[in-house]
Amino acid sequence: MNKIIQLSRTYWYMPVSLLLAITLWMGCTPEKGGGLGALPTAAFSVQGGGSSNQVILTNTAPGTVSYWTVPGHGTVSGQTDTVSFTFSGTYTVSQMVAGNGGIDSTSQQVTINQNNPTACVTGMQGYIAGCTQKTWMLDPVAGGEGIGPAPNNITWWGNGAGEPTGDRVCDFNDTYTFSFNAVGTFVYNNQGDFYTENYLGNANNDCDVNADLSVVDQPWASGTFNYEYIPNAGSNPSLGQLKVVGLGAHIGLPRVENGSDLSTDLPVNAVTYDIVDTATDASGHQLMSLSINGTGGDWWTWVLRAN
Repeated sequence: MNKIIQLSRTYWYMPVSLLLAITLWMGCTPEKGGGLGALPTAAFSVQGGGSSNQVILTNTAPGTVSYWTVPGHGTVSGQTDTVSFTFSGTYTVSQMVAGNGGIDSTSQQVTINQNNPTACVTGMQGYIAGCTQKTWMLDPVAGGEGIGPAPNNITWWGNGAGEPTGDRVCDFNDTYTFSFNAVGTFVYNNQGDFYTENYLGNANNDCDVNADLSVVDQPWASGTFNYEYIPNAGSNPSLGQLKVVGLGAHIGLPRVENGSDLSTDLPVNAVTYDIVDTATDASGHQLMSLSINGTGGDWWTWVLRAN
């Protein structure tokens, strides 16, 4: 449950738990109300930015506790907070302060002049997209894709060693290209064909050409989409999640969506995958395993290999 509370300058949307914490800090309860002092005036200073990708936010409103909303960081709290921005651009940082007399808010714009020169080397988004762009394909080995009872588990079914160049070649020739930029450009290329099952019009379990896709299934063909890297989330929070955005955007089997893996599934606007493993194979290729909970406890996993 969440509430929207009206402030003197703007609207803030916050979890009830945060609202309750502010209320208790102010020394009152929702039943008692406020009125214990003058309304505070939100104010903060910003150090950094410009040629630095790091900024320091400092609350300068006396006698208040500060909460910040920072693009890409959500809501954080503290009298002083240090935040980093990966990409150049102008970002609106908002502050809410709580004092005995109530709450107030304000905002400032922070300009970053350059992309973080180390983020593409040290961060997970850089692992996904490189410093410019990176293209991935299914790892053409036995078990490159499969299903099991848990993330990164394909004990129920996995492709055979000959399928990447055999009847499933139209899965294994697909490319997934991620660009290291602020908008998160994601390009999917199915090379003009797809592995067909009954939900795609035929049950011949073989490769068909894109022209055989129905009108409603066309968004599952090649296209340019977007992606988001979500840190500290998923079944392996140390690696995070990868979300592809746009009607029809997907990795692996198009029908497998969050919470569904049915023959009646249609293209959706976003799909989120858990990043469950990274590795390097014997040939030096980077590997990235993605898992998704389809229906109930059915977990699909795809192992991607960087070209």
